[in-house]
Amino acid sequence: MPTKWRRDVFCFGCLGKINMRINIVSKEENPLFNRTEVEFEVKETPKTPSRKDIRAQLAALVNADEKGMVVDVLRQGYGTSEVKGSARIYKSEKDMKRTEVAKVIIRNFGKEAVAKKKATPAAGAAPTAKK
Repeated sequence: MPTKWRRDVFCFGCLGKINMRINIVSKEENPLFNRTEVEFEVKETPKTPSRKDIRAQLAALVNADEKGMVVDVLRQGYGTSEVKGSARIYKSEKDMKRTEVAKVIIRNFGKEAVAKKKATPAAGAAPTAKK
């Protein structure tokens, strides 16, 4: 059952370069994927914040590791500075890389993160010999 709660944080450039207010609208545990799903609103910002800035602010707000968090959806209305979105906070970075789609990881961490993911072979897979 999802828990509905609100928490406001106002940051005067403390972690990012943008002054913004983040309201957590809902927070729901998903034990099947070892993650917490968060819906949030960003208000009072002069420009649209980057995913990196939002991840940094949310990590500080919910006391989570920024490397195990992805910002999935950002929605902004035309002519407004209010941004609504959703994020997923995983228990470990390994769980995140196992579950998330490559394009979401690229949006949040860049192409280097996907290259690292492909470079490490699966634990159960044996290397195949080419003839």
